[in-house]
Amino acid sequence: MGPTTEDGGLAADTAAVRDAGDSVVAHDLSLIGRGGGGPRGADAESLYGTAGAPLCKDAADFLPEREMWAWCDFYAPGASMPDDTTCNGHEGCYGGQGWCHCEGKTGCQGVGGIWNAQTCAMEVDKFSPEQQQMLREADLQGNCLDLEANGMKAQDLVSWPAQTCCHSFPASVCNKELEAQTPCLQDEDFEHNKSMWAWCDTYIAAPSQEGCHGDEWHCHCETQAGCLGVGGRWEEYQCWQDLKWMSAEVHEGILKAKTQHTCDDVEVWHSPLEYNVDWLGWAASSEFNAIGGYIL
Repeated sequence: MGPTTEDGGLAADTAAVRDAGDSVVAHDLSLIGRGGGGPRGADAESLYGTAGAPLCKDAADFLPEREMWAWCDFYAPGASMPDDTTCNGHEGCYGGQGWCHCEGKTGCQGVGGIWNAQTCAMEVDKFSPEQQQMLREADLQGNCLDLEANGMKAQDLVSWPAQTCCHSFPASVCNKELEAQTPCLQDEDFEHNKSMWAWCDTYIAAPSQEGCHGDEWHCHCETQAGCLGVGGRWEEYQCWQDLKWMSAEVHEGILKAKTQHTCDDVEVWHSPLEYNVDWLGWAASSEFNAIGGYIL
């Protein structure tokens, strides 16, 4: 099993993914042949989209409706740009004179915008016929070794969408058994909810507030209390978030290093493994540089 945490963070994110995965399982799996083959009804659609190309370790692991990326459009027909008060009054939205930015669908629609999203099913549908066939071959042989189409290796094609679209990532069609790793020798040493960095998101000029300084053009706060005191939004980037976006290749490299008890001769993306994990390991482990605490 991959790493989890009891107090939110990765556990909350994992729960959301699991819920989405449960909805996928509810689909008619009989419509999915290996690699999208087999007869189907005229209106039937693969869990991998109309293309039917395998991306994850199996069809039930694929999250077709999950959003890979999205934005709030205030300029499309039917949309309208809200005023400052309306924009900043909705959760997940903030803005200034003549502009507004919303992080989520509810806030976007609440202030008059139109939410546009690229789902995982839409992403798979964009693969070329040659790429689709390549992934079917990967599914049959159990890995992506020596597979390439349209100038792109199978591993490279799968790597980014699998992070968002596969319930069991880092497992994917390229490595169906790969489990999530941490840069710590013992997974329990990884502090999922530890903050790697934090900042105050505000466009409001700072009054006299301890921990904040600025002028009519900007405001900078060093503390959460000061940030909230001037009406800002305190943001934290925690270790579980960095782990979430760690590529499958790095997970594979860490597993190899743990197996051989050293990072020597382990490379990821043409560079030593430690270059890919030392910052996260330093930030996330209270045992960093202690004997047995970190894989390096």
